[in-house]
Amino acid sequence: MEVEEAELARASGDGGGGGRCSAAGPDRLSSLPDCLLHTIMSFMKARQAVQTCVLSTRWRNLWRSVPCLDIDLAEFKTVPVSDNNSGSSGDDNSGSGGDDNSGSGGDDNSDSDGESSESSESDLDSSDSDDGDVPDSDGNSSETDTVSSDSSDITTSSEDDSSDSDTYIYGANINSYENNKVKHKEWEDFEDFTVNLMRQCNIAQLDSFRLHIVGSRAPKFGNRQAAGWLRRAMKYCTPDRPRQHGGVSSGSWHLKSLHLCHVLLDNGFMKRVNSVCRSLEDLELDDCSCQIESVTSQSLKTMVLKNCRWRNLSVIASPTLKTLVIDGGSNTDDSGLVILAPAVSYLNLAVKADQFCGGVSINEVPSLAKASIRIKGHGHLYSFVRSKLDGDQFKLLCSISNVTSLELSGVGSRVLGKEPRFQKFKNLRNLMLNKCNLSDDFHILVFFLQSSPILEKLTLRCCKFPKHSSKKKGTPVLNTILNKTSSELRGLDLLCENLKVEIIYKYGYGLHLVQLLMRISVNLLENNIKLTKVN
Repeated sequence: MEVEEAELARASGDGGGGGRCSAAGPDRLSSLPDCLLHTIMSFMKARQAVQTCVLSTRWRNLWRSVPCLDIDLAEFKTVPVSDNNSGSSGDDNSGSGGDDNSGSGGDDNSDSDGESSESSESDLDSSDSDDGDVPDSDGNSSETDTVSSDSSDITTSSEDDSSDSDTYIYGANINSYENNKVKHKEWEDFEDFTVNLMRQCNIAQLDSFRLHIVGSRAPKFGNRQAAGWLRRAMKYCTPDRPRQHGGVSSGSWHLKSLHLCHVLLDNGFMKRVNSVCRSLEDLELDDCSCQIESVTSQSLKTMVLKNCRWRNLSVIASPTLKTLVIDGGSNTDDSGLVILAPAVSYLNLAVKADQFCGGVSINEVPSLAKASIRIKGHGHLYSFVRSKLDGDQFKLLCSISNVTSLELSGVGSRVLGKEPRFQKFKNLRNLMLNKCNLSDDFHILVFFLQSSPILEKLTLRCCKFPKHSSKKKGTPVLNTILNKTSSELRGLDLLCENLKVEIIYKYGYGLHLVQLLMRISVNLLENNIKLTKVN
């Protein structure tokens, strides 16, 4: 309230002019140059950035030329009203929340300084004028209060008479209906706001664009609608004046960063991106349904693919790509994924074996510095889907043999195949085996110790070690392990004299493993081994 009163005093004192003195004091923030104000607004969500137009005439049109737009469905999420304050929520909203809602909805655009707005501004306001009925993070409106109050009464009555199952089921159905009604209203306001915002902001001149939709809050075909917004923007938006090109985009966008969440992407998406966004460096796709067969680019430096559902993705190719992250998701049509990115320096691959049945192969990456490989569900006993990722993964390891820091998670003996060939990891300095299966006589450990001549740090984190009978059940006995361990491990002599080993364990295997490592190698110093027990 103090901020609002100060802004009102400033508006009444000097008509909202930036930098002038008023009863509330000088407006130092508005005195900053546009470039700094745009930088500040770039950290805001899109709806918050638009709300700044009500501060003063200085701020009226700043949001139109902000370099970064972050459009998020979460900004339109209704705040539930508790039973205790449901009676007074309407009064509270009328006192403070109503003002905030009108600011977010755009009604204050017409009230700011009592001046008339441009036609495009009125379009945005009219589309969001209904936001007075949809609360934002600052409060709830009267219409939603009625819905929330009714639903809370239903819930309370069902709790008071828990023995009446019919009443409980009826109340649950009503609550579900009201929740769907609220979600539908949220999506309508989000759609109106986004469509009008993308019309009035020149998307082609942005540096960064982010469209984030939560699948659980969106309607069934919400991802298709979002795809249509993008397709039309790429077709008609241009960094030059539309009249020069007949309203069809022909110039290259300035966009460098594009983040999309829960959007349906057809096979022509990458073609449109490559033709319009020729300077794009950062692409992130999260929870997207993709019909894309190949992801190619001549400009990308960072690509992050999280939990995306692919049909037949076969190629990821970019000569400029530096960072590649594939976290979760699926490639359902048994298509083998080939990664052609010779300049990659960081690779993160974390997928389920039965979701990428066609496997993943990587061409040589000579510049690779750090890699993290996690094959989830590897060798699962109850997996009925045959997958190349669940078989011989030795080729995958060979393709990243130039790596300097490697983390392997959840792999077992199959990672080496039946008859692994010798492969030298000549640049490997840091190795972490995270929750790996070493119960097969430490074959994976032996493999890396023999093929990594300059290894400096080895971390074994919560790995599965051999178990042999002893007085204390589940605790391995040193002599038993040595007698039953392969001849390779018993005769192993570490090539790297200054190797430091850290063993992170949960159960009583740590000390025995230290003794084992000390006995098999004359070069390993005891003070270079660190034991860490975790719960």
